[in-house]
Amino acid sequence: MTDQRKTLLILGSMDEFVLLVQRAKERGCRVLVADGYEQGPARAYADASFTVPATSTETLAHLCREHEVGALITSFSDTLFEAGCQVAYAAGLAAPLAPDKLECLRDKERMKEMFSHLGIPYPHSRVAPAEKAERACDGMRFPCVVKPLDGYGSYGVRVVRDADEVRAAAYKAAAESRRAAKVVLEEYDEGREFNMITWISKGRAFPVSIADREKSPRGDGELPHVSRIVYPSRFAERVMAEALRYAQRVADFAGIVNGPLCMQFFWSPESGMHVCEVAGRVFGYEHELLEYASGLSVEDLLLDTALDHEALAARLEAHDALAMEQRSCGLYFHMRDGIVANLAAARTALDAPYVQQSLLYYAEGDVARNARGGKPYAARAFLAATTYEELDVQSEAMFARFSITGAEGEELAIANCIPGGARNDAQDDAPTIRCTGAL
Repeated sequence: MTDQRKTLLILGSMDEFVLLVQRAKERGCRVLVADGYEQGPARAYADASFTVPATSTETLAHLCREHEVGALITSFSDTLFEAGCQVAYAAGLAAPLAPDKLECLRDKERMKEMFSHLGIPYPHSRVAPAEKAERACDGMRFPCVVKPLDGYGSYGVRVVRDADEVRAAAYKAAAESRRAAKVVLEEYDEGREFNMITWISKGRAFPVSIADREKSPRGDGELPHVSRIVYPSRFAERVMAEALRYAQRVADFAGIVNGPLCMQFFWSPESGMHVCEVAGRVFGYEHELLEYASGLSVEDLLLDTALDHEALAARLEAHDALAMEQRSCGLYFHMRDGIVANLAAARTALDAPYVQQSLLYYAEGDVARNARGGKPYAARAFLAATTYEELDVQSEAMFARFSITGAEGEELAIANCIPGGARNDAQDDAPTIRCTGAL
């Protein structure tokens, strides 16, 4: 007897896909999972799984045809989003973005051209070959950020203080680029930083959330690392309308009819808003925070996008991004290179009663490395509370207690900071920085 259930291919098998697979099966779908990770935990919950790299477009398209896949879902990383669009297009399935528009959400030079065309403000920047980067920075305001033209995450990204530092940083950045030995030189924006999730339904951009993206300094020219992301932003009412207008312009230009469109931007009362990047996927390692704060599930939105556009529209119409009842945050712990010797303090911190969920990425004896191919964090923890004040107190306690000791007795955990300390004052325009935690 032929299986009449809708067959979904979920591109991705790591831990963030487990709940997506489970909820798809709850809706009565037959779920296939595929990517290059043989031990991906989501495989255990799928009806069938395949070890095929996400970039193997033709192999995955053949798999879709062979198994009569009706829809493809992926998210959480730029690599998976790009691969998912390519596979869906090759298999004749609905895709959130046509392949000829992918570069607008992928290549930073094309993205900035799109911003200029659409009248979207962005940090002052230039694109140049690595060997000409020193000359290209003439007239730019330092500090500057040097980044690969088409890199993912923060690999190869450095802050430079003067022109003398540009050349070495440019060659390191260009080495991370897959397609071009060019780099982006961008003036460092001192404004507050935000993550915004919008969702496109029938061509209209709906606001889902705006979160405060807080960072802590690393030193030695490294880009400050993300240490806390807070849902909803304390400044959501002040930035929502303008940010949503820009998201709608991008959706119209790229031809996105249904699906997520996320945006990172800077804002301050003095300099206004500058959009850093846009992406066609949901932010990884934080989407759970939306559900803690509002009850709205990213997994449900992804499944509605694939299965039921009317349900998607209704869900988004009912959601108020400015009226979340709870507060939530993700804490992201980073570490220096070294051999992990003692995780007792880290485990104690992550076991605090107010922690909703946590993940420790290392075990004793592991070698920590921050280069490409290393683990994204030392650990992460999700917290939830009824007020910002309570969330800040919990966060400061976690930062103070978290510690990882190296083989020589050295502290490997990098100290995290909370801008402005434990307070809820969205009127303050220039937050002070107080560092807490292991030094």
